[in-house]
Amino acid sequence: MKFEDRGFLISKNKYNENSAIAEFYTEKHGKVSGIIFGATSMKLKNFLFIGNHFNINYNSKNQNKAGYFKIEIEKIFTPYFLEDKIKLNCILYSHHLIKILTVENQSNINIYNHFYKLFDILNEKNWIKKFIF
Repeated sequence: MKFEDRGFLISKNKYNENSAIAEFYTEKHGKVSGIIFGATSMKLKNFLFIGNHFNINYNSKNQNKAGYFKIEIEKIFTPYFLEDKIKLNCILYSHHLIKILTVENQSNINIYNHFYKLFDILNEKNWIKKFIF
């Protein structure tokens, strides 16, 4: 299975010396898991923040096996909120909800669009009310 898509990084865990197991929530394919080779390199390490938006190339031998990602950063979101603990916790909370409540390889464009709008809401004046509702 091969595809190109755009998506948000939901989680990452160190796998080997230079690799990481990552989960992305993509626009067309939903939640997808795989390995990012070279995740500790200077080129990728600085951008692999949960919540950042990436262009993704995914390759897998079949749909039931873990594949691997080739990624490029598209838009940086999370580093703007690193100084604000409350907003950062809201981002992490939203990612965690997506991680535990969505099904692997099942697309939901509404969740993707709402998550994209989350970062606009966090920049508004009354962001906490909009985030809750």
